[in-house]
Amino acid sequence: MVLTDNIDVLVIAESQAQGTRLSRMVGRTLSGNYQPCSESEFQRYVVAKRYDVIILGNPSKLSSDVLELIHNHQPNTSLIMFDANSGVNAHLLDQQARRLNVNLVSVLPLPCPPERLEAVVERLTTETHENSADSAPMSAEEVSAALDAGKIQAWFQPKVRMADGRVTGFEALARWIEPDGSMLPPRVFIPSAEESEVIVPLTRKLIADSMNELSNWKRSNLHLKVSINVTVEVLDSENFVTWLQGQLEAHKLAPSSIIIEITESRVAGTASKVVENLTRLRLLGLGVSLDDFGTGYSSLLQLSRMPCSELKIDRSFVSGASDKEETAVLLGNSVRIGHGLGLNVVAEGVETRADWEAVAKAEVDEVQGWFVGRAQSSDSVIPWIEDWNSRQILLKTEQPSRDLRKFSTKKLFSKDQWHFVRPNALGFTLLFILMTLSAVAAKLI
Repeated sequence: MVLTDNIDVLVIAESQAQGTRLSRMVGRTLSGNYQPCSESEFQRYVVAKRYDVIILGNPSKLSSDVLELIHNHQPNTSLIMFDANSGVNAHLLDQQARRLNVNLVSVLPLPCPPERLEAVVERLTTETHENSADSAPMSAEEVSAALDAGKIQAWFQPKVRMADGRVTGFEALARWIEPDGSMLPPRVFIPSAEESEVIVPLTRKLIADSMNELSNWKRSNLHLKVSINVTVEVLDSENFVTWLQGQLEAHKLAPSSIIIEITESRVAGTASKVVENLTRLRLLGLGVSLDDFGTGYSSLLQLSRMPCSELKIDRSFVSGASDKEETAVLLGNSVRIGHGLGLNVVAEGVETRADWEAVAKAEVDEVQGWFVGRAQSSDSVIPWIEDWNSRQILLKTEQPSRDLRKFSTKKLFSKDQWHFVRPNALGFTLLFILMTLSAVAAKLI
């Protein structure tokens, strides 16, 4: 798969030679104008020109100020890291990038399996198409104005149960859509909202949109759940729990149809009022999910005291779990912790068949990620569910949505298909045809 986006890519490595090798490797999948450079000269490149993508080779061996310089001079650039010890360093590098608000797309191993690179490049290029590359961070006033104008709306990314392939619900994600259909990346408006009081009306808007959609889906006999990210500030805001309860009653929805997600790193050391409000939500029947588990370093004692119903494992413990023993251990232990506390365990960031197989082996309960489906507008949800239900039997393929046209009877009846695939009308029809042809052939012989 070779993409044709003519983008500018800066490749920073230990040496010019390594930078050139990385450029050639990535260039087979992502076309663009590549500028390889060594650590000793990267600063002048970072300062002099705007790049669409920056690639770091073996970042654990580079100076600690590399990410800081990227943060200061390339604020909206997408970053990909290749690291020979990614199983150990992935979550540490991810944490450093998060602290600096750097847009880290993925940490990939060296050598890198082609499917892993292709999945990352596909996500990267899709985001590039959806987002404006030159988007500057929006102020809180601009975010508030966009909210009033109806430009910010909820989009929905599906969650699927591993045991039977059933769509259990969606995560509501904020999307800024301009009148011409262009989309602004969340990173240019979410931080401003979270740092101001705008996050409260924005979150309430997402909740209201989600409840409207839940009502629509219910009328279509689809009993689903929606997960919504809520910050500590929103939980601590005046009358939030009372307002949420009123919304559920107005829409005639079961409280269990809403899951409140709160990030692990934001929960640590929070005021007792926040925990009290989470407990009130659980007593009302809502779900509470601890998001990005594994990145916030909360103690097991604190986790056991949180009124959670769900544990959501961060993508840094999913990506690479298929080929890095250390990452697989972290994933497996996270799942065991969640199950040991009686929690539903969700893995996010499942982007490839290898990721799917890794979380299946770890006995994760539910998954979300691009291997299953991307965030989509409300109008696309029901058609997507119908399409998903029709192609569950093709989950053995790496890209199920693309490979429908490639399936064969061998795949349809393969013995090693996923255990939750049950015979359907198409399967019985093809089986009948095959049996008939076999009987005819036997008579001819």
